Amino acid sequence: MARSVVIRKIISASKEKLGAFSRRHPLFVAAVGAATCVLVADRHFSASLVLAGLLGLLGGGVSGWRIGLAWAIGGAFAVSGFTWRTETCDAAKRALLESHPREQRACVLKDAKSGGHYWSAPTVLLDGPHAGVKVWWNGRGATPVAGSVVRAKGNFSPLPIPRNPGEFDPSAWMERQGIAAVYDASWIDGEVVTGAWSELGAKIRRGFRAAVTDGLPEDSQEAAVIRAVVIGEQPPDADALVSAFRNSGTLHAFSVSGLHVAMVGSIGWLLLKWVGTPRRWAVPVLIPLIFGYAWLTGNSAPAERSAWMAAIFLGAFITRRRPDLLNALGGVLLVATLWDGRLLFQPGVQLSYGVVAAIALGTGWTMRWFAWLAKPELYLPITLMSRWQKLWLGLRRNLAQSLGVSLAAGIGSTPLTALHFGLVTPVSVLAGVVFVPMVFLLLCAALLGAALHPLVPLASRWVNQINGLVADGCVKTAEGFSAIPGGHFQLMQNPQPFLLVYDLEHGAGAACFSGGPSGAVLIDCADRYRFKRQVMPSLRQLGAAPDSVVLTHPDGGHLGGGNKVWEAFPIRQVLLPVEHSRSPAFRSWATEALTHGVHTIQLADGDQFPMPAGAVLEVLLAPDPRSQNLPADDRVAILRLHWQGWKILFTSDSGISAEQELLNTHREISADVIIAGMHRDQSTLSDAFLDAVNPQAIVASHSEFPLEERRKPESVAYWRSRGIQPIHQGQTGGVTLRIDELGNLRLEGFVDQSVVILKHR
Repeated sequence: MARSVVIRKIISASKEKLGAFSRRHPLFVAAVGAATCVLVADRHFSASLVLAGLLGLLGGGVSGWRIGLAWAIGGAFAVSGFTWRTETCDAAKRALLESHPREQRACVLKDAKSGGHYWSAPTVLLDGPHAGVKVWWNGRGATPVAGSVVRAKGNFSPLPIPRNPGEFDPSAWMERQGIAAVYDASWIDGEVVTGAWSELGAKIRRGFRAAVTDGLPEDSQEAAVIRAVVIGEQPPDADALVSAFRNSGTLHAFSVSGLHVAMVGSIGWLLLKWVGTPRRWAVPVLIPLIFGYAWLTGNSAPAERSAWMAAIFLGAFITRRRPDLLNALGGVLLVATLWDGRLLFQPGVQLSYGVVAAIALGTGWTMRWFAWLAKPELYLPITLMSRWQKLWLGLRRNLAQSLGVSLAAGIGSTPLTALHFGLVTPVSVLAGVVFVPMVFLLLCAALLGAALHPLVPLASRWVNQINGLVADGCVKTAEGFSAIPGGHFQLMQNPQPFLLVYDLEHGAGAACFSGGPSGAVLIDCADRYRFKRQVMPSLRQLGAAPDSVVLTHPDGGHLGGGNKVWEAFPIRQVLLPVEHSRSPAFRSWATEALTHGVHTIQLADGDQFPMPAGAVLEVLLAPDPRSQNLPADDRVAILRLHWQGWKILFTSDSGISAEQELLNTHREISADVIIAGMHRDQSTLSDAFLDAVNPQAIVASHSEFPLEERRKPESVAYWRSRGIQPIHQGQTGGVTLRIDELGNLRLEGFVDQSVVILKHR
């Protein structure tokens, strides 16, 4: 009996607390309910409708039938809209992929990203049976801006899918934005028509970009940081710089978001307050200022969300109501969920809303941890304090508040960054306290420089040059916090040893052998572009941080651009196949690596090198050092990995001449698996070589372009006729090799989810 009374009291108290919370923050509670229904609808439609009904019952129980009905209708409406948009996009996708190549006309939704003569951008089709459908346009010629109308002839193709574990999924990212297909019109220059207003807008944005860094070298680190912080422009080819901000938990400064919008609003309010503007009259000025800043920086999704959130928050002052951050967040989240629930699945959206909610909900709790900092001196009233004592108390209170907000934001963001990026940054709590004021100062100076630029260009340059020092201080701050031991760590998603053979285009090659906690080694690094876009993000997502590199031959498609590799990972040594090469990327490894503390080792026949997890890498054939003038594919090192009783042979891009040279050594070269690339001119994997190796399986690279990188179907069929299991990477994508608990070798294809199990012979 007593237990039932206690339970009733607990239920009654919980009901009262939930009811009070929902009355104080009705928009936030309604938004969370609708968003939860959409997240469930992504897995099961019927379950989401049941959840909407349960939310209605819960709302009716704690706040009355009207609130309960509103929660149920909101949840059902959000689910219906999400399902309708998803099915409509799927139907459009099928129709586009079945259509014949034809000329298309579309409106560009965002400024296109240009890469030389080619560009890409999200667009919406304007004509024909598919008018109104969003597609990703790959074009050629003049680069369009938001609002431009483009016309070209091309064909539709499916959204690109990731082909390797841990790789960014462009297909999911595009689908969540409502993009149905890719329109490839990149083989001929298209027509671009830009209206007067769109051209004016682009000119103003370009002028703002130039104004905030005028007086600084265009390619300087200071200019890159200012542009990243002020307009969200990601620094090109600056992974070492970006890594410092990422590892210190301050990379959010490189994306125009709620932090920047709040700072711009604060700057505007301080100026209006200085000239004596009442708060109620300042709000109508601040809201256009905030939206104007979001537009100047390209109307990115985070900036737009933050601008609307700020508008709702500040609007309370006009209506003489108490502003509520949770209600402002809830209003924007509710509208976004009801309009297009697919947005909820984007990591950036989850981080934006999650961090703001954590700050609003948790700052009061976290500030208790630092309340001792804000306490005044005992027995000394504030009215009796000296000017310096009041200043010291104010500084301590600001520090306590900053620490509380930073800790709440860190707690709120940690689960999401760990889930989406596999990264945890405890140091971000302290880094944020130091870094946020520096970003505020940088933003103030940048806006001042931009305001002065059309009036007094010389003064603008002076301000920007001073701001360059602030930017340099931001970099040093990020580097300092990122260097703190234990301040950041990558979650190891694959604690067991594995060998990952990447599937890359245009004949590029890379593989990674990871021993789990014992380290990792890269065997080739792809080319510069694919290392940055595919290999590096994949390794970070998998929690692998290689400290050594083995290069099989001096080909640009296998060298990773040299310095980009050791900027991304703590590389301490590299094994070089040859001493000299005409390849600039190889010369970077051979010369620049030494100045960055990377030890170089020359491969030689018969060398054996220890690998993680007790494995050993053996050099079966090193290129002739006198072959300096031969093509890269004729200077390939053939390697064999010994791993828990299994032998894996890396032939890379070697041809039949290298195979014959190895056979002439009469060395024992048997292996269970061959990892095979493609020689540009010669055939590979001859009968005599296969007889000597006697493999159970061959992991064969394949690329549709150029033609020399295509794997011939006859070769694959022939291997199968010999009793060898072919693993065609054109079908499987990246291949991961693992040793299971029975000691068998598992070869897992990423794209087709195929599994081949080899047993010891």
